[in-house]
Amino acid sequence: MRALPGPTMPMGPNPSECEIEAALLGTTGPDCPPLAMQRPAAPPAATPSAQRPGAVTLPPLPGPAALPAPELRAAFRVEFDFNSAVIKPESRAVLDKVAAVMTTAGTTRFRIVGHTDAVGGDAANLALSKRRAAAVVEYLASRHRIQRDRLEVSGMGARELLLPDQPTAAANRRVEIINLGG
Repeated sequence: MRALPGPTMPMGPNPSECEIEAALLGTTGPDCPPLAMQRPAAPPAATPSAQRPGAVTLPPLPGPAALPAPELRAAFRVEFDFNSAVIKPESRAVLDKVAAVMTTAGTTRFRIVGHTDAVGGDAANLALSKRRAAAVVEYLASRHRIQRDRLEVSGMGARELLLPDQPTAAANRRVEIINLGG
């Protein structure tokens, strides 16, 4: 069963490797501070109580069906020149940190989703967002040897603006990474 889509965790301009690890893997390494938000603990097991002679013990009622964990997803500000899919040098540092986290993630697969602002037509923005996501995959695979079969490319164009009330804002031009599991 696929995980329900979870909210995207927006990353600042220079997230730490620990923040990236928490957003994409839901855990952090031993050198990272503890996660601010932990999953709730399981309820304590019921303790047996003294029973009256002849009392019938009923099995516990089944709990609610376990819901799948939400997808782990994070949005990164990856800079590109206007109408370009060439990653700007200042964005390489965050992608290097993303690659370090992906390297520790074993066979986990990720979807790289490109987004644009609302400048331009739908078809052009969709194509540009796919080219930008493909540029990120190329960078991760060629520079950091992340296996390409672990990376899936997708483009959204301007369909999911981060700032819908500011459709031309630079913050809408981003790359989102979604953990697809193993």
